Amino acid sequence: MLTKILNALNSEVLNELDLAKSIHHPGESGRAREQILGEFIKKLLPKSFDVSTGFVIDATGAMSRQIDLVIYRNDYHPVFNIGGINHFMVESVAAVIENKSSIKSSKALKQALENIKSVKALDRTNKGKNTTCNEEERNLVNPNAYQHQIFGAILTEESLSKDRLAEELLKYLESNPRKLWPNLYVDVRHTTGFFYKKGKPNLGFIEPKKAKYLVLTDETQENFVPPLLDLAFDILSFLRVSPQIDYNPDDYLKLGSSPGDSWKIDTKLK
Repeated sequence: MLTKILNALNSEVLNELDLAKSIHHPGESGRAREQILGEFIKKLLPKSFDVSTGFVIDATGAMSRQIDLVIYRNDYHPVFNIGGINHFMVESVAAVIENKSSIKSSKALKQALENIKSVKALDRTNKGKNTTCNEEERNLVNPNAYQHQIFGAILTEESLSKDRLAEELLKYLESNPRKLWPNLYVDVRHTTGFFYKKGKPNLGFIEPKKAKYLVLTDETQENFVPPLLDLAFDILSFLRVSPQIDYNPDDYLKLGSSPGDSWKIDTKLK
């Protein structure tokens, strides 16, 4: 039954994306796509998470590029809205998704990869001070631990040819540290790109630091899994292990102490 529900949801999203193409204004068409895919993801999220768009910031003052879809915890960390634009604390962000209608050039692919990288490069540790806060024992945030990182995915409806896509992705992987790699590439009708530790994968995805192969699925194969379902599976799997990370308001606000006059209180007063 669950498989039928997910497949029906996948078909619904693809039909809505087809309808969005009939909107002739590029900006409005893009917003429609973003809303359709954002709603798809939102339906799957636990209540403590939400999805929106905006920038991600850290306590050192660094800021990401603008991100299409940000999956963040909505029950602990504040969101700073400046002129209608959301700014999310990096501690609150669990996953980011670049949502592009088409990635038919190396330039478009590189832009999406760099946007993901701009989030992954932020400091979730707050210079080594941040700890997790939803475990029995608080632990320092480890930037090299998969579950303490931010999940990053690229979502599109059209891609480069499979060989060219693999070539460009491998080129990017070779020139960047593994902790800055994207976790998933999703072409909603044609292929899912992920990492594996064997040449012929059969099930499951792995974290980049353990990867030995880049895999692109084939829509012509009998057991082809719809890429949107791959995305749902991988994000939900990651949210299960992603801990809530504490933050220090003073490090973000940096207010210090306010100067002023003072009056001594009589210690004899009851």
